[in-house]
Amino acid sequence: MTIQSSFFFPNIMELIFALITLTAVISLVMYLTWRKKKSKLIWTPISSIDRRCNLSYDEFVREYASVGKPVIITDAMKDWKASTKWTMDFFRTEYGSSVGQVMDCATLTKSPMTIADYLDYMTLKERDKLLCLERLVIENRLDLRQDYKAPIYFLDILDKIPQEVRNKYNYYPGHILIGHKDTSIGLHYDSHHLNAWIAVISGKKRVVLLSPDQGDFVYDGEVDTFNPDIEKFPLYANAKPIEFTLTQGEIINIPPDWWHHVKNIEDSITLQHHWADKWNSEIVFQSYIQDSPKVGYLIPLMIKFPWLGNALFAIGFL
Repeated sequence: MTIQSSFFFPNIMELIFALITLTAVISLVMYLTWRKKKSKLIWTPISSIDRRCNLSYDEFVREYASVGKPVIITDAMKDWKASTKWTMDFFRTEYGSSVGQVMDCATLTKSPMTIADYLDYMTLKERDKLLCLERLVIENRLDLRQDYKAPIYFLDILDKIPQEVRNKYNYYPGHILIGHKDTSIGLHYDSHHLNAWIAVISGKKRVVLLSPDQGDFVYDGEVDTFNPDIEKFPLYANAKPIEFTLTQGEIINIPPDWWHHVKNIEDSITLQHHWADKWNSEIVFQSYIQDSPKVGYLIPLMIKFPWLGNALFAIGFL
């Protein structure tokens, strides 16, 4: 019996290993075939934007996320420490030496600047430029990330990708924006067909939204939607912009490929996150595949099997 057990045991283990390997190969082939399918952008036209409180997750999915419709949520950040903790003085004291990315709102040129230097600039009575701190990445700043929690509506499936992989490929979905009155990043839509939620910690903003089908009217974002020059951009006369004010304590979710123009009408601090869910995941994956096929094809697998991302990163494949 001992001889028979020692004889059959390795064969059984080899058979199990072979079956697991075969299953993995078949799954990979089916996956790569499935990846070739194309997905279309889902969106819903609006004439005004909804403001919702006590919104359930099922309602958010049914009425907004699954149909590509923007919404303002008025009560999703009421328990955040950031709501009262994140002030100009807080960032000067705690993060004055940290370097963020500043953008010239007129030329759209970007340059590094410390938080303290930018806040000093904000206090100037006369400024010859409109500068906004448009990116202070918080991906690896655990102290700041503990001051808020992404609302239940915005569960980013890309968070399942190992942190080391996201860092290497510069996927930093969350960042803080600080801007003085009249600054604006300009009309644009977000890359890779990602959703974006924007939370106003302090201040007030004026926002213009245009649905994805109106891209032909906005001249690649060159139009100033708050003061459009119709002689220079005549097609904008055909556009149907939705304009509204976003105030402290409110969060807006902007679905994929919606054009948006946000202007500070008061000094403000804002938190912004990009994210993906199952309704836009396919077009997100396709976008990443175009940028980097090796990584793009693996993203869904890393989401399903995070250990795979860790293993591929460890051996240097990613």
